[in-house]
Amino acid sequence: MTPAFPHYRRNFAALLGDYVFFGLGVTFAGATTVLPSFIGLLTDSKVLIGLLVTLGSGGFAVTQLFFANLMTNKPRKKPYFNIGGSFSRPLYLLYGIALWLGLARSPVLALVLIFVVQIAFWVGDSLCTVAWFDVLTKSTPPDRRGRLLGSAQVIGAVLAVGAGAVIAALLGEGGPSFPYNYAALFILASVFLLMALGSWGFVVEPIEPGQAGERTRWRDYLPHLVETLRQDHLFRRLTIVRLLAGFDTLATSFYILFATGPLGLPPETIGVFTAAQMIGGVVASLALGAINERLGTHRVIQVATALALTAPLVALGVLWLPIRDAVLATTVYAWVFLMMGAVAGSTMLGFFNYVMELAPATQRPTYIGLFNTVGGALVVLPTIGGWLLQATSYGALFALTAVTLTIAFGLSWSLPSARRPAPAVK
Repeated sequence: MTPAFPHYRRNFAALLGDYVFFGLGVTFAGATTVLPSFIGLLTDSKVLIGLLVTLGSGGFAVTQLFFANLMTNKPRKKPYFNIGGSFSRPLYLLYGIALWLGLARSPVLALVLIFVVQIAFWVGDSLCTVAWFDVLTKSTPPDRRGRLLGSAQVIGAVLAVGAGAVIAALLGEGGPSFPYNYAALFILASVFLLMALGSWGFVVEPIEPGQAGERTRWRDYLPHLVETLRQDHLFRRLTIVRLLAGFDTLATSFYILFATGPLGLPPETIGVFTAAQMIGGVVASLALGAINERLGTHRVIQVATALALTAPLVALGVLWLPIRDAVLATTVYAWVFLMMGAVAGSTMLGFFNYVMELAPATQRPTYIGLFNTVGGALVVLPTIGGWLLQATSYGALFALTAVTLTIAFGLSWSLPSARRPAPAVK
């Protein structure tokens, strides 16, 4: 504990608890697992399933720019998190109770309301996100943020295994009937989300000198964002690297289809690849957290983009050099999923941590909101990847992914350290 970070240990524990419990909460209402299967019981439309994810992600990304300017000149950001969290985190609980009481008798109403809940949740959480990053930056030394984020990701990944077992039990043949099984999942989601909000309540937010600057007028805000990207060359370069690195999502949805399709592996290997992805996330969180603490956030980005590049290269190798033995093919191809897990755990430790180090204190919410919103453009890539695969081949899809990641890896080496000197923490 030092004068610069007098509540470091308390804030470390509170932020860790918020991160872990929040991750558990969204696992029980997973946008790629629980929600699609639930919606599939209400409608046959695959478009609506995809639209739910797109609208939620879009609401989360776009509204951050509004909230960023709203908070720019506010010395305290914690009250805004409290507002967003108090609004969004009970929503799944209310929906779960409604399901339990008979909402599913009207599938159309149940479908409309889950869209409302999902969009409202992510819009509310976008307010929380801008505030969370700002408070994290003020309350945690730069050389300890990697330890916090890495520890949270490791603990969250381990607990997610248990959450997966609970989900499997509730949705399995021995679990409750529909809709009580999904009602239980939504209620559990809110329970953990509210526990995260409770942990956040123990955070002591420091006030940085000069942080309460003048807010940009709304009519000048968009030109201000453009000017930020134009004038801050390092931030612009980081954004370009992030967008290019995000092209790994062109192929991430289709690696498993390649495995059980052209590669000819049996469906049970999906469990092997799921485990590999989980292991990759845990190991990468530990390793990248250490790299961040000792070498800097820019090194995390460089290592992460290198790891991401190996996934499509291995997939191309398996495609071009067919392996006849199924066990060997599974072992080699598992590397792809190891890297997917590793990359998923690197975004917070690398790119977002870099933004927190780079941004001026008075402009931190703007930088965070702008970076998140620009990154939101990546949500269209899986759809583009599906179109490309349908129009060409797996080889073309993997090759384009590898090319963009190669460019991202090369540009990542132009990122210098953005870390400012900070007092050591005992």
